[in-house]
Amino acid sequence: MSKVLATKNVATILVVASLILGFSFAFATPAKADMISDLQAQIATLMAQIQAMQGGTGSQQVGGVQCTATFTRNLTIGSTGTEVMAVQKLLNSIDGTQVATTGAGSPGNETSYFGGLTRSAVSKFQQKYGISPIAGYWGPLTRAKANAICSGTVTPGPGPVIPPITGNGLRVALAADNPTYAALVQGQAIAELLKLTFSNPSSGPITVTNLAFKRIGVSSDSTLANVYLFNGATRLTDSAGVSNTLFNFNVPSGIFTVPAGGSVTISVRSDIAGSTNGQQVGVQLLNVSASGLLDSSVVFPITGSALLISSATLATVDFASGTTPSTNTNLTPANDIVVWQNVATVGTRAVNLTSFQLRNLGSIGLNDVRNLRLFVDGVQVGNAVANLSAGETSVAWDLSAAPKRLETGGRTIKVVGDVVGGSSLTMQFSLRRAADARVIDTELNQPILSTAAGSAFSARSSGVQTIGSASVSVAKAANSPSSNVMLGGSNIKWASFELRASGEDVKIESLNVNADTSNAGADRGLDNGKVFVDGVQVGSTKDLTEETDVEFTFGSSFIAKAGALHIIDIYADAKSTTGASFTANETAAITLDDGSSNAFGQISLTSVSVPGSDVTGNTLTIASSSLTATKFSGYGNQTIIAGTNNARLGSFTLSSGSTEGINVNTIVVDLTSDESASITDLRLVDATTGTQIGTAKASPSTSNSFSVNFDILVSGTKTIDVVGNIKSGSNSGTWAADIDASTGGLGLTTSNSVDIGSDLTLQTITVGTGTFTQSVGTSPDNANVIAGSNDVKVGSFNFTAANSSFTVQEIKVKVPADAATSVSSVTLKWAGGPAGGVSQALALSSGGQSHATATFTGLTFNVPTNETKVLEVYVNIPTIANGATSGAAISVSLDRNEGYRAIDSSGTASTTFANSIDLTSTSTSGKGSMYVRKTKPVIAAVALDSTTLTAGSDAVLGRFSVTADSAGKIDWGQVVITLNKTAAITTGATTTLALWSGSNQITGTMATTTAGATSGAGTMDACLGQTSCLIYFRPTTVETIEAGTSKTYELRGTVGGIVSGANNISASIANPHTTASSTAVFDLATGAIGTAGTASFAWSDWSDLSDHSSSATGASTSDWVGDYLVRTLPLTIGNRSVNF
Repeated sequence: MSKVLATKNVATILVVASLILGFSFAFATPAKADMISDLQAQIATLMAQIQAMQGGTGSQQVGGVQCTATFTRNLTIGSTGTEVMAVQKLLNSIDGTQVATTGAGSPGNETSYFGGLTRSAVSKFQQKYGISPIAGYWGPLTRAKANAICSGTVTPGPGPVIPPITGNGLRVALAADNPTYAALVQGQAIAELLKLTFSNPSSGPITVTNLAFKRIGVSSDSTLANVYLFNGATRLTDSAGVSNTLFNFNVPSGIFTVPAGGSVTISVRSDIAGSTNGQQVGVQLLNVSASGLLDSSVVFPITGSALLISSATLATVDFASGTTPSTNTNLTPANDIVVWQNVATVGTRAVNLTSFQLRNLGSIGLNDVRNLRLFVDGVQVGNAVANLSAGETSVAWDLSAAPKRLETGGRTIKVVGDVVGGSSLTMQFSLRRAADARVIDTELNQPILSTAAGSAFSARSSGVQTIGSASVSVAKAANSPSSNVMLGGSNIKWASFELRASGEDVKIESLNVNADTSNAGADRGLDNGKVFVDGVQVGSTKDLTEETDVEFTFGSSFIAKAGALHIIDIYADAKSTTGASFTANETAAITLDDGSSNAFGQISLTSVSVPGSDVTGNTLTIASSSLTATKFSGYGNQTIIAGTNNARLGSFTLSSGSTEGINVNTIVVDLTSDESASITDLRLVDATTGTQIGTAKASPSTSNSFSVNFDILVSGTKTIDVVGNIKSGSNSGTWAADIDASTGGLGLTTSNSVDIGSDLTLQTITVGTGTFTQSVGTSPDNANVIAGSNDVKVGSFNFTAANSSFTVQEIKVKVPADAATSVSSVTLKWAGGPAGGVSQALALSSGGQSHATATFTGLTFNVPTNETKVLEVYVNIPTIANGATSGAAISVSLDRNEGYRAIDSSGTASTTFANSIDLTSTSTSGKGSMYVRKTKPVIAAVALDSTTLTAGSDAVLGRFSVTADSAGKIDWGQVVITLNKTAAITTGATTTLALWSGSNQITGTMATTTAGATSGAGTMDACLGQTSCLIYFRPTTVETIEAGTSKTYELRGTVGGIVSGANNISASIANPHTTASSTAVFDLATGAIGTAGTASFAWSDWSDLSDHSSSATGASTSDWVGDYLVRTLPLTIGNRSVNF
């Protein structure tokens, strides 16, 4: 750095320092600092002086912006001078704010007069940079922005990031979202003037007790009508008045508290007086008093922005004169009591309710009213507030995140709550200030100063509500027992009641209880009665006498809390007061009899009778324990073959009653002598788990008693299977076991004996024979397959078992002898079988045998009883070089008896199919034959460039592609195209019809069914007067498509004969063979192209390299085939039409 430059920088720093020091003194002088506009002008001047010291003189360019002056004057219509010209130059250099494009005021023609064009450009500038209001007035806010642009200052973002709180003292700073360029409206409510964040880095809370403020800006004390402090939507203080620019808030107990390590943000808000249009008003914080020290970094004053007050018509909100509820000297505590309600009439336009708060002027405690909810026109808004708060605001709702829109007209606003306490105390809710209902104009986005009954707002208060003395309600609980109770049961819950105290806590000293049984004359009552409160017994155990009250006393152990729900349960034994048993189906009901001054309020000492009247529980039936047996519905009558082991001979369900669970200890299975003689190893099995129950009976008798031990809970069930082995050779006939009536056990609670009461006959089992049938399934469609392919599915066969399961152990698969060399191996697959199936090599036929065979042994193909399983047959095909023959048709058959063996569940074998015929994959036409090819073509339609039919030569009538499989190239030597058309349309003689591939015409012979046999023989139209005709084409030299590639072809002709009305023509390859031909394809049309039997597409797979002709007219070798199974024939290759 040069000495000259260094000296210059030092001088600059000294000058800047002196200017800042001078500015600080000027700021402290009230006469200098009272107007924000003056301050901003001073700042702009200071920046300009600093810029000049650094060498900047005269006009400067900042990022393309032309700046020729530092702006210090307020300019409007009629203003003149050099600063006006500087404004115009600045505006002309900023995109979108030009004064004019030509003439006076345009770039290079700036003037010193502030006229309409300049005002319009200033408005554009204000809109571009978010300066409000957009009025075209060159004032302090606009000047500050212009000076910032000229000094290169970057406009800040939405707000600074507040750094972590560190240090030891209370810190105060402008909040990140302190209002800056907001425009206020005269006559509005609670305008936000200043927003401050108080941060506490210390380890203890700090309470702020006093805040001193000063009004600043071009305004008067009366501009601020009522000034408040807010924390978010909650008003913290009453209103403060402004005197000689000063106002303060002083609350010795604390305005708010900043928690240790936390922060609190408050806003200074004020109503704006009317007739203040054009004024500017702001607020400075002058001083803070708190319970802790201020941080040394805090410097006062802390100054907010000066906000411009404009004139606009705000919406109106007027609260009605009457607020409900009216005075009530004896309010009975209850839920959902309206504590405040008023009708607010909205005028001019809709408004948004963003916060609402009330103050309780009464004496109730904070928890005496709970679950407070705010409703607008009957719809709840915001969340419920659990209870009241201390301070200026008793209950508040912040709706700023989701404001409630209030349309014009009368809107009913009410607050409801649950009054649970406060006996003899009062509550009175009041909307104290207009600021407590913050409603925002939906267009101007500013709070509205509400009115009351058409005049200035005054508090809207309900009548005084005096909470009545203690009261208690008692009702039968919704879940009070209603099911049967067990005969002789102990400690049974008979009834449940709900008890609620309100007004205050209430001590319940006693309750009267009695029992009413159906045999009242026997004076039964209930034994060992107990009273439980919230699950805990209170008072002693006493017998409940028949219809005579029994008093249970509690002393001080039962105090019902105000607003809380208490549950009273009555327990007793299902026995009389003497301990005698009831008779099944008798009934009993419990009653809480009305009390007489048996409870007292804990505060008022008012006596209460609990309950006020009799409350009776449900009448319960005293029932004996029960156990029932039923046939299991999920298992029906069966036919099972003799010799079957583990046969399911029956299934039944045991069910317990609703009064008591059962421990089952005995199950008895009865059989006839013939039935018992036909089975062995009789046992019981849990149907759910498969676990054996009890000990098996190796040689069953007519009565088989199983000792068991399992529990069935109340209203529970257990399903049990009867299982055994049916002896081989058992006579055919029906068989059914009985569950004996003595089957039963003991009650889990009472230990009373119980049984099923009557015999139960189980499912009928018919001892018969199993059947195993076979049939052809859904084999795959006939198809061309590539030699060398593996796992080619050829056939599908169904095997169905009835009355027994069957397992196929052996089977023989046959392949026609002429396809034998084209199959290397055969694979069988079935669901649940080995992965990949079971494979066998194919044994070639010899001599006069018609089939080659693959014999499978050791199979485990199982078909469950009464189910059908599918056996699928797959083949592997060798390559042509390894023995496969092009054109060989592979099909498969299952031999009906040779090599076949299946056994049923008893082990009996069958060796012949049920129908004694072979099953063949080709039984269904068009299915089960796979034709071997070295390669194969695919023909596809290709979209035409236009579907509109026009007259003229060289018209494309159809377009198609031929693709060779990646296995090898193909040749084709003939194609037959069908034309369907309007009769009048002509396509030209065969001499003009042609087949093209790209830009090349394919030379060859063209013929039709109506014209000459060759292209040189016919001069008349190829399809004259016809609606359908065939176009035959045979290329002179066959077309070759290389492996994995394709060629696209077009049929072109000369179109004529288009007439008025509908005209159309379509082309298709539509006459494929329906069977494979064993004759060389061109022999079908030797010397006579155009005959009806000719294939619509003739092709070669190059499988016979020793005798393959490339001459389409002479080709007759065996590797030329027709179009049977060529994909995707038949095929439409073109449609064109026009309608005149």
